[in-house]
Amino acid sequence: EYGTNNFPDCSNMCHEPTSVGLPESIGVGKGTVELEDFDHCDLVLCIGHNPGTNHPRMLGTLREVSKRGATIVAINPLRERGLERFTSPQSPIEMLSMSSTELASTYYKVRVGGDAAMLKGVMKILLTMHEEALSKGEPGVIDEAFITEHTEGFDALKADLESTDWEHILKVSGMAREEIQHIARLYASAERTIICYGMGITQHQYGTQNVQQIANLLLMRGNIGKPGAGICPLRGHSNVQGDRTVGITEIPPQSLLDGIEKVFGFHPPQK
Repeated sequence: EYGTNNFPDCSNMCHEPTSVGLPESIGVGKGTVELEDFDHCDLVLCIGHNPGTNHPRMLGTLREVSKRGATIVAINPLRERGLERFTSPQSPIEMLSMSSTELASTYYKVRVGGDAAMLKGVMKILLTMHEEALSKGEPGVIDEAFITEHTEGFDALKADLESTDWEHILKVSGMAREEIQHIARLYASAERTIICYGMGITQHQYGTQNVQQIANLLLMRGNIGKPGAGICPLRGHSNVQGDRTVGITEIPPQSLLDGIEKVFGFHPPQK
């Protein structure tokens, strides 16, 4: 479902991590891709995450994406060495030769809190590209059939984008219009796109709006629900996942409590 979230002038306020935007947008709070999808994508947009420090196993996957010729674009306020190039410890040639594999072909430094503005700028350009293509009798950029069949609220999103002026987008995102146009062109030319994001997108006051706009961008070109495309919120912190696996959570569902009692033979506390 499309959202029509206006964005604020800036945001550098710390806030609890949120995944509210994803269930509201696509019905689930988790990613729609598997590792195999990275073998088939044409483009990977990495927004607000640093795999070198936070989820290093992701680097191996991105390395394979780069080596087969797919495009990786990094968008993050901090230029992270791990997203620029990666020396694989499992590659004897790279280790012995002190060489590395280039990951991100382009690295854009968005202003802190400016992600939603940047995403709306990309979508605004896509709408323009779509209308120009149709006027020339060429195939459109927007997947209208997918939007009609699988989404709702597109007209509201379109109206919101059209009413958002470029001066505000550039001010809030901290990016040049040419940079946003380059991202839009890459996205428009890619048949299958995966967008990966981390806590740089979610861990502040406007995280929900950021996630919703990422979902909107993917839905505009039907990049949900097909091989090699989708949304990929990166978790990857092993201790967090392990805690959840064994039931360490502040709000355990009744099904988990019942399962613990059945398997381990004791009645766990209900509060």
